[in-house]
Amino acid sequence: MTANINLWTFDEFCKVLKANPNTVKTWKRRKDLPEKIFFKIGGTLYIIKDSFEAWVKEKQAWKGEYYGDI
Repeated sequence: MTANINLWTFDEFCKVLKANPNTVKTWKRRKDLPEKIFFKIGGTLYIIKDSFEAWVKEKQAWKGEYYGDI
């Protein structure tokens, strides 16, 4: 049985956020983004889509601002 994990590369993630890569790195370093969404294989940084989307929904629900799918 194989797991189907949806991933973004770091560059794809920056495009989704419409943010400069240096800005996203700063958010990551300051822990404005959760560490659990990131992992590396070799030298490539990936983002787990499902974990990021769950984090966004959790943040929106906390603020009462759920907008549906990302």
